[in-house]
Amino acid sequence: MKMSFKPKNLNQSLANFNPKNKDFSKANTLKIIALGGVGDVTKNMYVYEYGNDIIIVDCGVGFPDEAMLGIDLVIPNIAYLRDKKQKIRAILITHGHDDHIGGLPYIWPELNVPIYSQKLTCGLIRAKFAEHKLPKDKIKTVNLSDNLKLGVFEASFYQVSHSVPDSTGIVLKTPVGTLIHQADFKMDWTPVNSQVTDVGRVARVGEQGVLMMAIDCLRVEKPGYTLSEKTIESSFAKVEAETLGKVLITMTSSNLTRVQQAINVALKSGRKLALAGRSMENNFQVARDLGYLDVPANLIVPQEEVKRFPDKKIMIIIAGSQGQPGSALSRVANRDHKFILLKKDDSVIFSADPIPSTESAQHALIDTLTRLGANVYYTAMMSDLHVSGHAAAEEIKLMINLAKPKYLLPIGGTPRHMRVFSKMAQDLGYMENQILMAEDGDVILATPGSITISGQVDVDNVYVDGLGVGDVGSIVLRDRQVMSAEGVVVVMVPVHIHGGGLAGDPDIMSRGFVFEKKAEDLINDAKEIVKSVLTEHQGLLDWRYMRHNIEEALEKFFYEELKRNPLILTLVVEV
Repeated sequence: MKMSFKPKNLNQSLANFNPKNKDFSKANTLKIIALGGVGDVTKNMYVYEYGNDIIIVDCGVGFPDEAMLGIDLVIPNIAYLRDKKQKIRAILITHGHDDHIGGLPYIWPELNVPIYSQKLTCGLIRAKFAEHKLPKDKIKTVNLSDNLKLGVFEASFYQVSHSVPDSTGIVLKTPVGTLIHQADFKMDWTPVNSQVTDVGRVARVGEQGVLMMAIDCLRVEKPGYTLSEKTIESSFAKVEAETLGKVLITMTSSNLTRVQQAINVALKSGRKLALAGRSMENNFQVARDLGYLDVPANLIVPQEEVKRFPDKKIMIIIAGSQGQPGSALSRVANRDHKFILLKKDDSVIFSADPIPSTESAQHALIDTLTRLGANVYYTAMMSDLHVSGHAAAEEIKLMINLAKPKYLLPIGGTPRHMRVFSKMAQDLGYMENQILMAEDGDVILATPGSITISGQVDVDNVYVDGLGVGDVGSIVLRDRQVMSAEGVVVVMVPVHIHGGGLAGDPDIMSRGFVFEKKAEDLINDAKEIVKSVLTEHQGLLDWRYMRHNIEEALEKFFYEELKRNPLILTLVVEV
């Protein structure tokens, strides 16, 4: 069905917005600033500021790529907010994925303001706060019928379908007009959890007049409609029926509707279900306690008891779908998991596509699992193992036509997604200047009559490195600081170009750490530790994982011997 809505001419009267004061100076201007999430798939955080009032929507994390050595997470830069903390009325959270809530444990302690969201999302946030030993009294659960008065802002939530329950859009009534913040969503008319996108609410808001809609554009390149989440269960059942051994299913740990479908298949097939990976176990427990998972009695067994059952009677939901080093699935793939041993009759299902920057890591993990002889299923070979939680082009068009906003701000996608979104919106009748092609840090100025982009604030990445937050300005700076303070140790591991086996003894060189001639015994002991790690994992070809283990073992050894933490670089050299 072709959408034919054309927004009203901006030169027409904007009576719906009823501005009390027609002086559209900066005093009567709403600022909208993305500290993350515009031109970026992750790290979502949006500031809405009018006069002495600020509200924040979402507070997520980004994930390091392979060039970000030593970095655990990337969080938004809140430098703009530091001298305005007294103006912040609340943080509103749209849903429970880490790219929308993961930054809270690192950023909230500095802001110390109320957090509002739906029940499950609040439960997931409380679990993160408990892990970080933070107080939970300012995490406030709201209902879809609630209206929040936050300074000059009035905020309310409406339900949308997504890959985690209790996902929402947010309606913001401001002095310059009504705005809609629509983060991740899709139009799933048969969702597993019965949470259908509330198109009626969006349409009613649209009829009253919407100045701007910020809307997820990640899958705008995909024509048509995204498949229903409900299609996944039959795919799990098909693989289970063909599997003579264990079934391992990996997915995003907050994709709880998919977890429920795995539970259903385990129950019908007579398999016991185990969970592996801290994030998976934590989210499962929160959702179960709050009633978002239907888990029959006696179905779940601890992972340490998996070996007590025949492989044919076991299903495992396991974390690590993006190929993260050190994740539960990565340890299984590298024969390093304490309780789970993969065999050739076992099947591993990847029910998650890689997010940007993790493609190579996921592909490497799939290759490692395949080398072990397991049956590995992923979307490139079996397309119905994963469906996106994001709207495709026709669903985005439908949402726009329901809301009828004057202006559009594409969020949650890369620049290429934003460009495709702009062309699509122009096909709907929007003028190019009604589509805000912003970047992180751009200051968007909104009055009842117009919206423009003017100025920019600092949004350089802030890196989380262990317990340190923001003390790493960049990877280059971090490496220089470590090398200047502790030195560098380079480990050379020769491997055969064919087959990947060890081709000789490893070599260790240090610079700025110890003088090698006077510390010969220390270097020799370090070489023996490298050999020990290689022997322990003999026959494995995942050198990315091996580098991680070598560096971890040497870090522990050098600190025990000298109380120093040199930068350790492991180089695998093919000969």
